[in-house]
Amino acid sequence: MKEKHERLPRYFIRLCSDKAAFEVKFSQKPRLDMESLKKAFEASEQYEITLYTPHIMILRNRMGIEITFSKDGRMLIKKVLDKDEADALAKNVLQIVVEAGSTIRR
Repeated sequence: MKEKHERLPRYFIRLCSDKAAFEVKFSQKPRLDMESLKKAFEASEQYEITLYTPHIMILRNRMGIEITFSKDGRMLIKKVLDKDEADALAKNVLQIVVEAGSTIRR
């Protein structure tokens, strides 16, 4: 499983100041192709897209956890218990993004 995540972009996670979400930021600021992301998440069937615009997309998984993607590469993860759960979810989401092809461009 570790090998599978080696291709993921480097990122860090911190609790937002209002403590309502964890923010995921990348070491190098990526530009996200939102249309490719939309197609990748629709095909994955792991996440429901609750909102889509060319600048922002909100996903929800089966457990009700919400992930917000911004075109500038910022990701917010809401309704998780702790940083470890947010990290596991971030890895899962980024794996879908990477497998979609050149969705994250540096």
